[in-house]
Amino acid sequence: MTNIEADVAHEAVQQFLDGHFATLESLELIDDLLNDEESTHAQLERDLENASSTTEALRDEAIGITQTLHDKALALIDLHSEVVGASTDESVSAWQFRDGTETMDLVADLAAKLESYGKLSCAKTYIDALLAVEQAKQSVRQSLSKSPQGMLSAYKMLIDILAAHCSSGSTEPLTSGSATSDYSADGPPQPSNLLEYIKQSVQEIWSEANKATASAQSESLSKLGWPAKMDLSSAAAVGAFDSSFSTLAGLDLITRAASDVLARCGLSLRADDAPPLPLEHMAGAVDIRMRYHFESARTTSRADKPEWWLSQVLGMLRNIVPFLESHVQRLVDGTTLPQVDARNVFIRLVLPVVQRKLAHDRAEYIRGGLVIAHVVHELADFEHTLRDVFFYDGPSVLGQLLADYDLFTAWVEAERANAVESYMQTIAEPNPFELIYDDDVLGADDAKPSRLAEKAVLVLEDIAERYAVVPSCMRRLQLLSTAQFPILIALVEDIEGEIDEFSRISLAFIRDTGIANAATTKTTTAALQSPLVSQLARLTSWYQTIWYVEEAADDWNNSTNYVDLWAAVCQRAAALGRSTDPRDWRMDCDEWSDADRVLLDEPANQPLVNDDWLDGGIWERSIGTLRELKQRVLDLVSRAINKDVVGQLRAYRKKSTWAAEDVDASADTNISIELSGLLPELSSVLKSLEMMVPSRAFSLLLRLLEAELDTFLVER
Repeated sequence: MTNIEADVAHEAVQQFLDGHFATLESLELIDDLLNDEESTHAQLERDLENASSTTEALRDEAIGITQTLHDKALALIDLHSEVVGASTDESVSAWQFRDGTETMDLVADLAAKLESYGKLSCAKTYIDALLAVEQAKQSVRQSLSKSPQGMLSAYKMLIDILAAHCSSGSTEPLTSGSATSDYSADGPPQPSNLLEYIKQSVQEIWSEANKATASAQSESLSKLGWPAKMDLSSAAAVGAFDSSFSTLAGLDLITRAASDVLARCGLSLRADDAPPLPLEHMAGAVDIRMRYHFESARTTSRADKPEWWLSQVLGMLRNIVPFLESHVQRLVDGTTLPQVDARNVFIRLVLPVVQRKLAHDRAEYIRGGLVIAHVVHELADFEHTLRDVFFYDGPSVLGQLLADYDLFTAWVEAERANAVESYMQTIAEPNPFELIYDDDVLGADDAKPSRLAEKAVLVLEDIAERYAVVPSCMRRLQLLSTAQFPILIALVEDIEGEIDEFSRISLAFIRDTGIANAATTKTTTAALQSPLVSQLARLTSWYQTIWYVEEAADDWNNSTNYVDLWAAVCQRAAALGRSTDPRDWRMDCDEWSDADRVLLDEPANQPLVNDDWLDGGIWERSIGTLRELKQRVLDLVSRAINKDVVGQLRAYRKKSTWAAEDVDASADTNISIELSGLLPELSSVLKSLEMMVPSRAFSLLLRLLEAELDTFLVER
């Protein structure tokens, strides 16, 4: 046994012991097992010697057949010459001699020899190839830990064997019925197709070499401190990493160089655009830790806590990126691999881990609804850090997440349901239009929110804050249309319902009821004297509610988020090339297609020139509706005061004049009996009203009252 064979035997025994003896007690069987293993190894050596002997015998036999064929061919030529020379009949065939027996026997014998030679040649090729493949495989396995360069050379030899047999078109199956049927049954396995066996061997050796070298690189990274902060103070650890990196790069280069051969043989070991193999395995360390901590049954694997695992990914990037920039990039530049930015490629390799985690939790996201908003927000912060801190310039994981129709639909529906529930709970409470701030907190010209107005604004702003990080304008518009506008529409409809109900009630009846209720409950004299004030307070609470929401909508209309959305719908309207009003964007937003997404999300080719559009906004129509509703409330306030005045003067309606009978020129005021009760109360009502509405609205009310009352009073 040679030294190399002895080393292989000892190494095999060592591997067997490491793999099968876990305790000291089990070592009692070591003698028996070791004898069995040595017997097996000796049998394998005998099989190899038998295979070599068979090959030599076949080679000698082939040489003999070749010589025989040569001699037979010379005899056939001589016989042919004799036949042609002896025949004088031109109609007789040159090969016809007597009864033709001798010639045909010679030809049949020659054909049989040729067939035997072909079978022996095929068998020899097959056995030579098997031996070469086995020798290359054995050399690779021996060199995995001892000689990386030897391993690469043997792997290259195996690729060359594949190239030789693939290019020669040796794809015919070799079965036990062929000339190889005499090959020793104790030898290596005989696949039905030689090329398939070589392909299997290449794939097997690639996998083993790749795994072993990647393991060595992972071990060297651990010695450098990864995944914590990298420590390059140990020259030995750095050298071990550089060696494993170089071996993986060499393995990658050999495989890339043989890409045409591998493709022709139907093998796919590396994609043409695959990143450098060493970087792939470095990113694999992140993959392993993610699977262990966040894709298992551990308590850290929570779908509602995306910040846990995203922060872990960022932490590992912070630890390794300096090492990538200062050390690994130099190693990449020193190879003939495609020149890449090691930092950027590493981040691209890590992001599929993030995508897989998102896919892992997808079902819980859909069930949780609003948790999607939290995931989107955290993922947006994650990508912001990647781009601003690590200068990542690749595709967006957030964009891919939101492209999931079912997941996005679940988010929209959750936002809508949550908003509706919050709004309905508030309006179902007692006195939802009650103002929540006193007059001394906010001035007359400040919008005073009711409980319902404040809840509606908060709900709408919370939704906007959650989707503000969404990069797609189309997605934000769909959330705006489905989750936000219905709340504003519900608020308008509820106030309109209150106004309609109030309008149907006779104000004279309200006044009489107010006086009766005041007397019954022993309210203050002021309330008893002016029951209209309580009704006006109710009306002005609606006005303040509308005004507060209108002010908020006006602020939203000028904010960056909604300005961008308005620009997007205007851009789409302009691109449609017809008389489309961008304010009608909600009419078909549920049916938007990918073509609409391009129009809404892609940068505009030319600036908008329509001044009417530029002066508008997403909330323009909503603001207009709220202003009209405010005017309705003011009209109702004016009408209520007017009816109250007319009701108080109803007893004097038959008198021809309400002027004072005796006018004292020296008196500051001259008020008739008819107006002496009305005017002080009207003055008190107006003073109270002045504190309930802003000065601009109060001035408008005075003009409305002037138009209704002045003519009536002057005529009397």
